[in-house]
Amino acid sequence: MFIGLAIAISTFIFINGVFLALVLTNDRGPTQDVGDVFKKAVTVGQYADRRLQAAATDHPLPQPPDILADLVSVKLGFATTLVYETLLIAIAGGASGLTPAEFARKVGLSQFRWRGLWRPGLAVFGAYAMVIAYALAINAIGIDFLRPQSTIPSAVTRDSATLAMAAVLAAVAAPLSEEVFFRGFIFGGLLRWGFWPAAAISAGCFTLAHLDPGSVIPFFGIGLMLAYFYWSRGSLWDSIAFHFLFNSTSLLLLFAGA
Repeated sequence: MFIGLAIAISTFIFINGVFLALVLTNDRGPTQDVGDVFKKAVTVGQYADRRLQAAATDHPLPQPPDILADLVSVKLGFATTLVYETLLIAIAGGASGLTPAEFARKVGLSQFRWRGLWRPGLAVFGAYAMVIAYALAINAIGIDFLRPQSTIPSAVTRDSATLAMAAVLAAVAAPLSEEVFFRGFIFGGLLRWGFWPAAAISAGCFTLAHLDPGSVIPFFGIGLMLAYFYWSRGSLWDSIAFHFLFNSTSLLLLFAGA
């Protein structure tokens, strides 16, 4: 299991190195202006009002709006991430020493049961309530670097191809590959140490893989919840369903707020 984890970390570093190399060597030209000019003008005006009000009342200055985007870099990021998500499944299967069919049976992918799938659906509401409460608490305290940030830029909603890539990555690739690797492979491989050590380590690895300091605490809690779903049912389908619903809801909220 630890060999597979080391391979995954090395692959993660390599894939990100490839992404940086592609971005630095690609002649993208100026930053692409992908929004509606009137909508952006309103956004800038609203930001100016909030900034003046914050300065006058000695409150923290708001973050500037995201109205420009380098969509070429975004697409490259999505493409390399899709490759990495695919490789996670291959690493988990290969490092387990099992055939694909044996691995699928071991993690419960060969047995899909509709009964009980209401649990991950209900848990998504609880998870969002936790994330919202956490974000409100961090905003009240004023610790900027701990504020949760979306890993998908809002500008993708104004480009159909980029939005399609984001949807495939968030709603299909990530739920399947990350549950296979972090829950099926890492958590399952560490269960001999007991539920809580295995759940904590797998949740920690899952959280760090998202590279967002603001997501460490809420995503760690979500990682523990996902481990429980797998452990309690002996199948990854509950955790995959939760992951799919959580990410899809995030995409819908992003699209609605764009």
